[in-house]
Amino acid sequence: MGEKTSKNQPNGNMYTTKAPEDDESHQMISSLFLGPHAENYEYFKRNIIKILETTRDARMKYYPDDGPFISEQVQDSATFNKHTDRIGNAVQKAAELLSKHSVPWWSPRYAAHMCMDMSMPSLLGYFMTMLYNPNNVSIEASPFTMIAEIEAGQQLCEMFGFNLNSEVKDVPIGWGHITCGGTVANLESIWAGA
Repeated sequence: MGEKTSKNQPNGNMYTTKAPEDDESHQMISSLFLGPHAENYEYFKRNIIKILETTRDARMKYYPDDGPFISEQVQDSATFNKHTDRIGNAVQKAAELLSKHSVPWWSPRYAAHMCMDMSMPSLLGYFMTMLYNPNNVSIEASPFTMIAEIEAGQQLCEMFGFNLNSEVKDVPIGWGHITCGGTVANLESIWAGA
């Protein structure tokens, strides 16, 4: 007879060699990802709700005496409901198609792609930032995310050993910025190196 295993640790595959439950590094890394079977779904959902509630509160606090722009009467109208139903149906259909036809890069059983599961902090940060639509062209257009971009650039410069001290004159000062993706980052690095 085969070795008795738990539901989460089937016999005869990679799950039988997983890290021990008391391994602190495994516990820490496990807290960062949704998980191959969405084991951390509730934690992720809780943070999505926090983001949505904070966004709602920020919008309601901005000139609160203005009152609602989209009234309950508009929300109760047939046209409004027709279009919100269409959006809901489109979201459901797109989610189903993506879940059915995407490569399962989130699973440790799939190793044929250059990417792996995205971390929950990165997904939450991306989702949260989209709601505020920052455009890092100037400090006036994006007062918070511009500072975050500068700090991220400085952290990367420090990590790679670039000069960050403005008093050192014989070496250029390192800097960086966040691009919209890897392709643009590669193109910018080619341009900078030319």
